Amino acid sequence: MSFIVRFYLLALLLAFQSANAIASCSDWLTLKPNSKKETFILAMGANTGDLKMANHDAQSFAKAMQKRYKVPKSHVCVYSNVKRGQFEKALKRLAKLVRKKDRVFIFFSGHGTTLKDIKNKDEKDCLDEAFVMQRRSLRDDDFVAKVNRLKTDHITTFLDSCFSSGMLRGKKGCPKGVKTKFWLNPKTVNTLPSRSCRVRKLLKKLKGTLYAAAKEDQLAWESPKGGIFTYTFLKNMKTRPRATLDNIFRLTAKQVAKATKNTACEQHPQKWP
Repeated sequence: MSFIVRFYLLALLLAFQSANAIASCSDWLTLKPNSKKETFILAMGANTGDLKMANHDAQSFAKAMQKRYKVPKSHVCVYSNVKRGQFEKALKRLAKLVRKKDRVFIFFSGHGTTLKDIKNKDEKDCLDEAFVMQRRSLRDDDFVAKVNRLKTDHITTFLDSCFSSGMLRGKKGCPKGVKTKFWLNPKTVNTLPSRSCRVRKLLKKLKGTLYAAAKEDQLAWESPKGGIFTYTFLKNMKTRPRATLDNIFRLTAKQVAKATKNTACEQHPQKWP
């Protein structure tokens, strides 16, 4: 094997290891809590099904937030085609690093789906919403429980996925290239809310602030530029660097609602609380 060939193989190996190190968020393993107020970013994308831009959304979000808040690279964790295990490990590590005064941003872009609420019976329609990740989905109950273990209340969560209650919509009237972010799970086809389902335990609220791409009974959509909600939000944040996130969200929600009004892909971003 010639020297040139060996050189290129070594370069490819190093590039792969570097990319993998970023993807696995290995920097978090060596971090230790200190006296300064820290900011952490966990951004995840999952190009499942026919989605093409979910991973791009996660990368764009992390880059924009890192620049806005001057976050060290070691405090940023980005997963493309995230697996449930990766998400859980990242949050477990964060729980050891984050203190009460720290700030955390969590982002997910990908398909959303519904599953039968067989755990704590906290859903009035008997259906849990879930994030579709590689291999396994993550229920909203589990998501809330894991995020709420973080010691800080300064948590801002962005979710660009569907939270449909079982109502599918067609694409008639939507702009060219727009696709739904709802994942039709074979296990939930023809699943309707049960009249006998009773709310036994209210879902514990998610800590901090939640910016969601759509209502619980609506679909979220992806355009060739990325998730409509994410793309619009980041664009507004870039042009309004001094605006608060709440103000940027209100503008984004108004723009997305107006752009999709009276179409099959109508979408209304929501903020809680």
